[in-house]
Amino acid sequence: MPKRFGVLLAASLVAVLLAGLLHPSPAQAGPCGPYFNGDIPDCEPQVQAPVSYGGWETQGWAYYCTGDHPYYWGLSYSNYAGNYTWDNSCFSGIQNEFFEDQPNKFDATFTNWCLSTQSIVVTLGCSKQPPPGYGAACSFSGGPVGDPGCTQSNAQNHCSSTNPPVCFQTFSETCGDNSKYTCTIDLLVTWCYKCD
Repeated sequence: MPKRFGVLLAASLVAVLLAGLLHPSPAQAGPCGPYFNGDIPDCEPQVQAPVSYGGWETQGWAYYCTGDHPYYWGLSYSNYAGNYTWDNSCFSGIQNEFFEDQPNKFDATFTNWCLSTQSIVVTLGCSKQPPPGYGAACSFSGGPVGDPGCTQSNAQNHCSSTNPPVCFQTFSETCGDNSKYTCTIDLLVTWCYKCD
């Protein structure tokens, strides 16, 4: 085999392999379900504003459930993963669970794999009901804080049915001064919100 032909063949095989690995993922179907562990109750799809990406650009974005359906049932508060969709097959997306620090927030990193500028429209599955892992039924005061180390109650473990499972724990804390917190522990990191 001539050397030049061998180099062209090798380059072609690498290009085909990369195209297979980097091919854009299609958007999922149904931000409100169906899911293996049941549909999200009282769910409505909420269409977010379009965001423009340059060719091969990656950006992280936060989106929020609003109105009378303010709860996003993501991995941070429930066993539901993927209750969002997007409308452009040039994109792939990864949910950023650790940045979902509010029960109405969805956070993800999206990549536009097409060479041209593209817009993406994300749709969230938003519910009237708080997710089961939401912890204490309270309004938050301020942002996340470290574990205050008070008396724990209402501990709940939440695991996906994937193999291996993805798990986290939620619980409530009540301190000696009667202040209350709702907390989450995930990958040995604990964060809490003080209740109003």
